[in-house]
Amino acid sequence: MGWLVSKSKESIKTDLPEKKKKRKHKLRENIESIAIAVALAFAIRYFVVEAFKIPTGSMAPTLLGMHKDVNCPNCEWSFYADRQSETATCPNCQLEINISLHCNTCNSRIRYNWPAWLWRKGACTNCQTKIVWNDLSNRVVHGGNRILVNKFWYKFTQPKRWDVMVFVYPFYDIKCKNCSVLIPDVKWRDSLSCPRCGGTRFSKKKKNYIKRLIGLPGEKLQIVNGDIYINDKIQRKPGKIQDTLWLSVYNSNYVIKEEVVPSWITGSGYWNISERSLALDNLSKGNPETSLITFGQQISDQNGYNNRSGDNEMGDVKISLDVTPARGSHALVFVLEKNEDIFTASIPIGDIADKCTLSRSNDDVVVEKDFHLQADQAHKIEFSNVDHIVSLAVNDIEVFSFDYDDGAVPASRPSDASKVRLGGTNVKAKYENIQIYHDVYYTNLSSDTFGTSQPIQLKEKDYFVLGDNSRNSNDSRVWKFVPEKNVVGKAFFVFWPLENISFIK
Repeated sequence: MGWLVSKSKESIKTDLPEKKKKRKHKLRENIESIAIAVALAFAIRYFVVEAFKIPTGSMAPTLLGMHKDVNCPNCEWSFYADRQSETATCPNCQLEINISLHCNTCNSRIRYNWPAWLWRKGACTNCQTKIVWNDLSNRVVHGGNRILVNKFWYKFTQPKRWDVMVFVYPFYDIKCKNCSVLIPDVKWRDSLSCPRCGGTRFSKKKKNYIKRLIGLPGEKLQIVNGDIYINDKIQRKPGKIQDTLWLSVYNSNYVIKEEVVPSWITGSGYWNISERSLALDNLSKGNPETSLITFGQQISDQNGYNNRSGDNEMGDVKISLDVTPARGSHALVFVLEKNEDIFTASIPIGDIADKCTLSRSNDDVVVEKDFHLQADQAHKIEFSNVDHIVSLAVNDIEVFSFDYDDGAVPASRPSDASKVRLGGTNVKAKYENIQIYHDVYYTNLSSDTFGTSQPIQLKEKDYFVLGDNSRNSNDSRVWKFVPEKNVVGKAFFVFWPLENISFIK
């Protein structure tokens, strides 16, 4: 028994140091784990994935910088506007909306009860005028999108046209180390000298930009009438990219209380225009008669984000709607006009002998398909003209696609003329969920026309980039090419704010 006791005491003595060793080992292990995690996080940020915040609206509405969320009081349409805009024009009903940060009465700064989204209150700091929330909410400035950029992507694959790409801005903001004068947007060169003191010692600050990649190394590029031409061939956007770049013009589901501009124009008594739909009834037993209704608003490259209307009338447009033709109807008709080109699609209904056709201008049939709609059934119709291709889809299935590009670079036009019409021949039908879109229009700028007035040639390590908000974007049209060494990575995901979470296309 004595031996057992003494042995137990000895065991206790020898166990104590071991426990201390274990505690020290665990603490060290935790510290090492934290250090490795931090190092790994920095490595991932530096080499693989990094988060960025969008500061400006040059990529709107694909990606948003500092902006205002605007809700139209006339039709309840919601859209985004630049943070510096004093007014915004609703794309749906054309109402001009006051979104100024200043009081309507005395022009003093409006003070918000922060956070505005929670307290929903605000008043003028000078005259104490209270601002109701429906008005105030259109004036609140929101932060830009936060995105993730894959910095490792281009290590394994070459950048592709239409990628959304982050790169180091080719110009720098520099500061003279002698007199502290700041000089923005300077192309760095060794012979630089300070315009104030003549000094040659500068600190330079780089900036990251984000744009859509348009021109690749070695290519000849030109922007003509809103389209991109590479090596004298028009460049079509892939389907998913095109879906992203369609901009909404009109949606019949948003009821317009007071018309600023007539949405629909017709001289025929066969049409019934209601709040959310159109109805046509020219069904008769006599000779077939075609009746059309015309979209009344001008379709331009207007973007609700910008504080001004677009100057370029758009011919690249799409109309999407749901239609239910009645039994006994003959054919539905859709018309898209772009300058001298008039494309007319005629879709027969039921068992009539006619075929589905696409006519161009002077009734010349360029496409003919054996396709019919079913009477007394709802059908989703999409009819578009974009990048010199006219296509028709019914219930998300392509019926035809007509390529009318002649292979040559067209002459530059000062503007386009366009019309959207719909109707039918000897038909009774109801048109609902009517939506009209226009394509992105890559325009020239008032002061900088690089790539728009004449073709340009990219060198073997140069890229040409443009903003989706073409009318309000500082891009390659201004400062020319992005060198390959300046490429940071591919933007692929919006993670903030939560309502904008999505993959970037």
